[in-house]
Amino acid sequence: MTKPTQDPFMAWNELAQKTQEMWLDSAFVFSQRTQRMAQAGVNPSEADQQEMSQMGLEKLEAVGESSLAAWQHLGQMQQAMWNSALQQTQAAMGMVAASVGSPQEQAAAQQAYQYSVLSPDHLAEAAANMAHAVLHPVHKRTAENAERLKKESEK
Repeated sequence: MTKPTQDPFMAWNELAQKTQEMWLDSAFVFSQRTQRMAQAGVNPSEADQQEMSQMGLEKLEAVGESSLAAWQHLGQMQQAMWNSALQQTQAAMGMVAASVGSPQEQAAAQQAYQYSVLSPDHLAEAAANMAHAVLHPVHKRTAENAERLKKESEK
């Protein structure tokens, strides 16, 4: 999996590149497998039958892994949002308490509140990281299949 970046734009750009790679590889795999099925006709060899069985099994595995990754990342994002909400509440209470204090105390409380807010950049990066994790199992299998089928077709 691609290492997450600190820049949401780069994280989404990397995701777009991985998606494009997956689409190109899947088009190749689809064409190779379709051609193989057409050549096998009604009497597929044992290797052809294995390939057809593998097609279904790998999709189920990838969907399961992608679903697990999505739930894990959703849980992490939810926890981060709850932590941020708690920090914002504490910082807001600090601002209320500092409102009767000196200007320095008020400025410190305002700064603490600003730092407690969950930035849109963090949220965008978290969403991109989740998308990377969800796409990874599908991308991995597609790339492996494309590489394997390219080697087989060169023989």
